[in-house]
Amino acid sequence: MINVALIGLGYWGRNYLRVLQNIEGVKLSYVCDSNPEALKGVPSNVKTTLDYEEIAKDEDIKAAFLATPASTHYKIAKLFLEQGKHLLVEKPLTMNVKEAFELAKIAKENKTILMVGHIYCFHPAIQYLRKLIKNKKLGKVFYGIAIRIGLGPIRQDASCTWDLATHDIAILDYLFNIMPIYVTATATTFLQKDKNIHDYAYIHLEYPEMQFAITTSWYAAEKIRSWYIATSKYLIKFDDMNKEWPLAIYQSNIEKIKQEDLIKKQSEIYKGKLYMPRIEKEEPLMKQVEHFINCVRFNREPLTNAYQAIRVISILEAVEESIKKGRKIGVKSYDIE
Repeated sequence: MINVALIGLGYWGRNYLRVLQNIEGVKLSYVCDSNPEALKGVPSNVKTTLDYEEIAKDEDIKAAFLATPASTHYKIAKLFLEQGKHLLVEKPLTMNVKEAFELAKIAKENKTILMVGHIYCFHPAIQYLRKLIKNKKLGKVFYGIAIRIGLGPIRQDASCTWDLATHDIAILDYLFNIMPIYVTATATTFLQKDKNIHDYAYIHLEYPEMQFAITTSWYAAEKIRSWYIATSKYLIKFDDMNKEWPLAIYQSNIEKIKQEDLIKKQSEIYKGKLYMPRIEKEEPLMKQVEHFINCVRFNREPLTNAYQAIRVISILEAVEESIKKGRKIGVKSYDIE
């Protein structure tokens, strides 16, 4: 039995609370939140505290889940790792690359597992897509579009780029295992102008052989979580809001048409078959938590480790620089492994 603790009972913390009570071989021993009202819903057999340092000092706690605001991640994670606790930190790991490197170093020195909550890397549909890409089934990838919008939750300490676009950047890293060369981004602030927190952003990523665009906002009339990928063989849609059929794969005949005949025969491009693969209905958060526990139990490197977080954060830093300077920015490459 592995004794674990949960720090933070906000939007994601509540989800972790539910899942952790249903993981075999795991005992949720402690829950912490700075708001006493948030702790009222915690089961009576679980200890509660307002002070996360109390948990960090408890030798019976082997691992912890950190779901506090992003701006607090570095300080709290540093303490837990130094105390020898295995740690799963909600995305983003930190708000800059330097702090992410420091946490990775501390984890390595203390022989602790440090994992990041890039939840879509555990989504069955995204994992299905990765297999297709890895096995070179899709042909040449031309471009992709991600739309991640909805009404809330609106953050007070991080812009929509760090809160929402992080998901799509992590998915890109997981699917293609390459870094973009350049980033061009624009953003708008209208709800919290005094804090200069971006509520809407458009991000364009240039890779060696493809382009990808991300539109994100937490102030929109409809919740949309969709991806579109265009390749030389298929046109693909991933819709996270469609729980029955999240993937639609349209066969394209574009490779069979000569370039000089493209306009004349363009209707033939779309005459291919539609594939809607059966995707297992597994909760990504449950799979993510189970993966972390297995990494702790068997001393394995997590799929979404600190080095993936560093790659994602380095792109987000380039996004912020592009927004600030109003121009294309080169993405820094780090020797991280």
